[in-house]
Amino acid sequence: MKKKDNTMAMPLEDMVSILLSLEFNASFHIEALKALAVAIRTNIARSGNKYIEINKESNLERSDFIKKVNRAVRETEGIVITYNGNLIDAKYHLACGGSTENSENVTGNPVLYLRRVLCKYCKNSPYWQNEKSLSIEEIQRLIKKKFPHYTMKDVEIVGLMEDIKRDAYGRVKYLKIGNEIISGQELMELLNLDSTRFIIFPTGVKFISRGKGHGIGLCLYGANKMAEEGHSFEEIIKYYYTGVEIERNRLPTVAKPLNGKTIVIDPGHGGEDLGFKGDFLGLLEKDIVFNISLKLKEGLEALGASVYLTREGDDKILTTERIDKVNKINPHFFISIHMDYYANSTRRGVEMFHFRNDEESRKIGLLIEKHLKEMNIPTRGVKEGNFYVFRGIGASALMVEAGFLSNKDEEIKFKDEKYMNNLALCLSRGIVDYFTK
Repeated sequence: MKKKDNTMAMPLEDMVSILLSLEFNASFHIEALKALAVAIRTNIARSGNKYIEINKESNLERSDFIKKVNRAVRETEGIVITYNGNLIDAKYHLACGGSTENSENVTGNPVLYLRRVLCKYCKNSPYWQNEKSLSIEEIQRLIKKKFPHYTMKDVEIVGLMEDIKRDAYGRVKYLKIGNEIISGQELMELLNLDSTRFIIFPTGVKFISRGKGHGIGLCLYGANKMAEEGHSFEEIIKYYYTGVEIERNRLPTVAKPLNGKTIVIDPGHGGEDLGFKGDFLGLLEKDIVFNISLKLKEGLEALGASVYLTREGDDKILTTERIDKVNKINPHFFISIHMDYYANSTRRGVEMFHFRNDEESRKIGLLIEKHLKEMNIPTRGVKEGNFYVFRGIGASALMVEAGFLSNKDEEIKFKDEKYMNNLALCLSRGIVDYFTK
């Protein structure tokens, strides 16, 4: 165990024990605790951290149930959840209220193992149905919106809360508040409701909700009931996470810091889609980015990563096909490589783009930029982009524009193997830094 300032860093299994104790319900069956321990371990391992920092004031010795926690961790040691060989994002919540939720209805991204499943098991939980009454003034304050004049009508309040759209299972997808549309997920968070499965009674206003949490993945009270009925932790996990496998984790080492990580590299263009063409040497974008991608793939695989290319040769692959392939692989990270062009300009340098609000990809971009500067490779920064490929991919994604084919000096560099190797090395080092530091 390492100490630093007001935090302590500890090994993986110790951290699983701590986080499990914080989520612990003393009445839960041991098999349900095992399922949660495996989910927690999977998330820690997926984050890429061998050591996790926690506040040193956290209670590490909750003696009334620490033996039960330790048993759940010990009997599942090293076990994680995977989908197509990759660690999953093992989301969990207290109670789903009758069915879990498809990931895209909450996060906006479809994830194949986070599918809706019917759940009768949490019916007797304390969160099966709850109600919360709020005054109009409280709602205005919490959601920071002013309401126009309104009148009551059935279960909607015209001018206040109306046009409520639900899915087939009763969860609110979105509704109109005043003159604006707001999602059920956003309203749940702003008003601190238990779930998006709520009914509005315009007497207060009163919100009656079923379940507690985002509704994705493992339902903890449902897992406990399944355990009480004789189901193992493996059966519980495979019920709530669709199509997954349960296996021993392959942890990173000093020599292989990317063990257990899956990365997809996307060489842009291909086939008759040439991309940009150099003004001076006539170099083609599709050839340059494929060369860089092969070098990056070789470097990442040497560090332990499982690496896939969206195209294996000089083929034209539609963007929709690339997106489908990436989502089936479900990588930890996706990097798309392209070239830039700006006619009659001396612009040069590597420019990187991340999707809006994708803070993790921005971090990777900044780490890559640091290594590019150390190699004296010019850069144009890390910026927000709204490329089509970003919107369809469930993983963190970075677009790299490796240089300008409209710049004679830069085009010449892309015939220099040393420069190409250094460029691929900077990309690789940035990725390693993100997953290991």
